[in-house]
Amino acid sequence: MGRPTPRRQGAARSAGSVLPAAHPGAGRLARVWGKLLLAAGCAAALTGCAVIAPVARVPLETSGSAAPTSIGTPPVAAPSVGASALGTPSAVPAATGAPVTSGVTKSPATAPTTGPTTGPATAPAASGVGTTAAAVTTPYAVRGIALVNRKHPLAASYVPPWADSDANGLSPELRAALTGLFAAAKKDGYTLKVRSGYRSYADQKATYNNALAQYDSVTANRYFAPPGASEHQTGLAVDVTNAAGVRGYAFKELPEAAWVAAHATEFGLIVRYPEVGEPITGIAWEPWHLRYVGKAVAADFAARPGLTLEEYLGEA
Repeated sequence: MGRPTPRRQGAARSAGSVLPAAHPGAGRLARVWGKLLLAAGCAAALTGCAVIAPVARVPLETSGSAAPTSIGTPPVAAPSVGASALGTPSAVPAATGAPVTSGVTKSPATAPTTGPTTGPATAPAASGVGTTAAAVTTPYAVRGIALVNRKHPLAASYVPPWADSDANGLSPELRAALTGLFAAAKKDGYTLKVRSGYRSYADQKATYNNALAQYDSVTANRYFAPPGASEHQTGLAVDVTNAAGVRGYAFKELPEAAWVAAHATEFGLIVRYPEVGEPITGIAWEPWHLRYVGKAVAADFAARPGLTLEEYLGEA
């Protein structure tokens, strides 16, 4: 066969196609238009995204502040100034006979926001050797109630006015309270007596140094206050014992200890270092150590077992 003529070739191509033959540049033109349409679509999409994108917000935790608070150092809440579970100390009358008529005092304390510690007692960090503040020649007081501890120590020169007028150097109010307490104990079949009353700064220093020589530092500081930090120097505190003179851990097991804890507040006395108060007072439980605060104040302690004087005065 010979080669078909151009006309026949065109006829054959038309018969085998549904669409007419495309122009040689049509494909390239279509691709160009496609790219232009794709670019236009993307631009429109981007414009739309810019319109609906959310506006960045300042986190609530840092709103109004110059810089956010560090996660590792959360802010400390301001102390509450309202009444608490411990009552309102400012309404409590001053303890009669407190050896403070002038000198170091403070304005009414803010009511503490938590109750007494209820967990197991542990040796507190405050129970270190020595005191943490400068000693004063007049007992630190809140509303007439003297507070002596490591944070509020007494100078070596401080001597209460009754140091030489009582057999044990006790204040008249404390002596009267003990007379009533001992009489009531006798009626219930118990004999109580004074084991230790007023101690001068020098006496306390000797007692403290002796404790350090006998015990390790942690144990000594749990049961013995350094010189200047002992309530015994005020003549407002006393250590009691039974007829046999039992002391220390042995006294804790006696029925006299339980009786004292149950009735001391009736006479204006408190167990100064309660069993659950060591993390606050820095002193371990001493059921034999009584402090005179007056009946009005002691009544609040009776209603809140385990309360410490530091908590009551807003000094915890």
